[in-house]
Amino acid sequence: MRAPPPHDMPLGMGTRLSYAMGNVGLQMVTATMGMLLMFFYTDVARVPPAVAGAALVLGKLWDTINDPIVGWLADRSRSRGGRLRAWLAYGAIPLGVSAAAVWMVPPGLSPTAAFVWIALTYTIFDTMMTAVQLPYCALAAELTRSYDARTTLMTWASAGALIGYIAASVLMPMLARVPAEATVGYMVVGATLGLAVAACVGFVSWRVPEPAAPAGTATAPGAASSRLWPQLCAALHNRPFVAITAAAALVRLGLTTVQGSLAYFVVYRLSGDKADLPRYMGLMLVMVALSLPLWKRAIDRWEKAPTYIAGLLFAAGGLCALYLLNPGQRVGMHAAVALVGLGMGAHWIAPWSMLPDTVDLGEHRDGMRTTGVYYGLFGLADKLARTLATGMVALVLELYGYVPQAAQSATALQGIGLMTGLLPAICLGLAVPLLAFYPINRARHDELRRQMRPVS
Repeated sequence: MRAPPPHDMPLGMGTRLSYAMGNVGLQMVTATMGMLLMFFYTDVARVPPAVAGAALVLGKLWDTINDPIVGWLADRSRSRGGRLRAWLAYGAIPLGVSAAAVWMVPPGLSPTAAFVWIALTYTIFDTMMTAVQLPYCALAAELTRSYDARTTLMTWASAGALIGYIAASVLMPMLARVPAEATVGYMVVGATLGLAVAACVGFVSWRVPEPAAPAGTATAPGAASSRLWPQLCAALHNRPFVAITAAAALVRLGLTTVQGSLAYFVVYRLSGDKADLPRYMGLMLVMVALSLPLWKRAIDRWEKAPTYIAGLLFAAGGLCALYLLNPGQRVGMHAAVALVGLGMGAHWIAPWSMLPDTVDLGEHRDGMRTTGVYYGLFGLADKLARTLATGMVALVLELYGYVPQAAQSATALQGIGLMTGLLPAICLGLAVPLLAFYPINRARHDELRRQMRPVS
């Protein structure tokens, strides 16, 4: 007689809410640094832009390779409270301290000293961020093995990420302006971020228990003890995993390109003002938030991959509409941005609920569960896509003759439109064929789980 598989029961509301709390703090840090960190270095700490940029590049080079390493180490960890949960418990305070330290540049540093200080503090922060964020994401795959419960959990986690992003967009700039001295204001921002992320991650490690794997299964202690390279190769031979990773990376490439070029589009192509940008971003986030329960219901009815495809097609349609806009068409801009936000709601849920299913397939095929390695490779692809998108924006601006703070030529306007609308839409479109033949559906996953049940 076969016993019920572990972790197949739906998660309680308390667990879902507690898990989502971690994303609030993590996203606050990520979003705030994306929006304000470079401005802080150049305009507040008075570090030359080339020096600050070079120091950040050094940290980001390390950032692009540390995910698989951290994932592998997390798989090899042993703790009575759970191998992933231990990373959250021990990493929460160091992450908070390092996140605060990034915003504390001593005054009067020489360019060389400033480079060393920024490179050191940012690299330490980035290491701690990976050491916490990757186990946090991987924990979702271990909390439940239920196909549908994972979708529900990711819906709540996405809501937490939205709260964190909105808090970063609204609260952090306000805090920076409260003290009369800008340096003090950004120290307040850093302290607030450090306290928030440490508290949120610590709360997850306290309130979200990591289920123990039964002895004798592929997830039991000692199962994931081989070298890193064979585990990476095994994951890369998992075709559904490669498909969802490549698709999500293409989507990230497109979305990051939009993010990097939207300000140019609003100011020069739409003949608007930079003050309009928060309104458009806010509208997009509101549409993402409103669409989350709709996409959750769609996944329950149509499966994960078809729903993800539908969301990408909606978003691609909105991006094509952006490309066709003419100066002054603000109503059309609002409509296009709303359509993009509606479609992107699926991206906030679907890939993160599909990824754990591919981990289950890998365990079934290889006899070993290496959740951290899978999430590490997924994170690596995501970061490479972000880096490539940043380079693409700079390259297109250069090739099409963009001139800062000047009336742009027709060629430059065409390049800005391509970056903001057409090229990202193509990226989303290229992800569709990868998802069209994605093989893991509800029935296939249930069969995998039945075959993986230990005999009692």
